[in-house]
Amino acid sequence: MDFTKLGAEIVSSVQSFLHNLSFTRVVYFVVALILLSTGFKVLQVVVLRIVKKRVSAQSQMLLKKVIGYLGFTIITLVMFDALGFNVSAILGAAGIAGIAIGFAAQTSISNVISGIFLISEKPFAIGDVINTSEVTGVVVSIDILSVKIKTFDNTFVRIPNESIIKSKVVNVTRYPIRRLDIQLAVSYADDLQTVLQVLQEIAETNPYALRSPAPFLMVKEFAASGIELSLGIWFEKSQLLILKNSLMVEIQRRFKQEGITIPNTQIDENFSQK
Repeated sequence: MDFTKLGAEIVSSVQSFLHNLSFTRVVYFVVALILLSTGFKVLQVVVLRIVKKRVSAQSQMLLKKVIGYLGFTIITLVMFDALGFNVSAILGAAGIAGIAIGFAAQTSISNVISGIFLISEKPFAIGDVINTSEVTGVVVSIDILSVKIKTFDNTFVRIPNESIIKSKVVNVTRYPIRRLDIQLAVSYADDLQTVLQVLQEIAETNPYALRSPAPFLMVKEFAASGIELSLGIWFEKSQLLILKNSLMVEIQRRFKQEGITIPNTQIDENFSQK
């Protein structure tokens, strides 16, 4: 392709535009822009209402963006034509630029392919809490190039789709029921039967713990620091914080009341799900 000729065509289009620019053409441009923009926004609303109950939230968001990008492209071309630009010359320049950008955009292409896999595989959805090797937060957007996450300290994180595909991702809220595991130890001087009875009562009477599946209590081992125990309690996923806090308060209160010693305590969330 003759780049000199292409450049001359673009310059000629710009000169023609400036020469023929008039108030009438500007008014026509503004009116056409408003009508086309409104038309595509209405199209987005209509299409999303039609597919609302048929596709997932992330598919709806993706469809909305596809319509938006398509509308932007069409509106841009129509506006250039309305203003008197040589659209053919502009498209030719865009084609050459696209080839150059394509060679430098291999990572973006990889992210697009990874995004297609994420959308089809559906390991998580908008609103899910996920935990990756880099961040934990709520999924707010699943796009062709990246996944957007809002962390619990209210920061915005963008993770390229390729990184998501290559890393381990834990979907914390995929299932409605989860289990909280509390690992603790008591002194050898304490009566083990009394300790087990107290913990069992705490688990069974907590208002935020589920009765089914039933909580479990296990003596893990006789360690150097004390007798290690494991208490597992199932709960509805939205009750995590209030359940954990209430259990900690009640364990501390009952152990103090019964004279039970806690030489070392470790709390761990187990992502067992039902």
